[in-house]
Amino acid sequence: MLKLGFVTISMIASLAIGAPIDKFVVWDKNPTPPPLNVTTLSGEKISLTDFSDKTIVLNFWATWCAPCLKEIPSLLELRKQLPKKKFVVLFVNYGETKDRVESTWNKIGEGAMTLIDPEIKDVKAWIDVGLPTTVILNQKHQIVYKIIGDIDWSESEIVDVIKSIR
Repeated sequence: MLKLGFVTISMIASLAIGAPIDKFVVWDKNPTPPPLNVTTLSGEKISLTDFSDKTIVLNFWATWCAPCLKEIPSLLELRKQLPKKKFVVLFVNYGETKDRVESTWNKIGEGAMTLIDPEIKDVKAWIDVGLPTTVILNQKHQIVYKIIGDIDWSESEIVDVIKSIR
């Protein structure tokens, strides 16, 4: 039932009318993010502290989420347009098994890394509405924006906004 709710909310969020930049919600709550301790598909433990002094684009997705799968190619394009020394685009799967994620990610991930939290220990704290959800953290790892629903991340206006975050 939880999955059905996320699917419904994800579909509604992806239908929101307006320019993609209109989906950028300025974060006006506590800027300190919840913990995020996840692993790579190869089992390596990763946390946000591994990306110190980098602006982070943190995308939460699932294999069953059509808007998520639609959005990933534009996030991969955004990743190519950002200087690697100052920015990182991270993909985090929402609660699926390594095997399920790996079979999908190998088809769509184009060399990017996706992170997993099969038991949803940390990921759940990041998602309050639905998928896809993307959170932008500045270089001090404070939450700056939260975007719910899919957008085209390769649009120049969005790339410029991301590049301006420090």
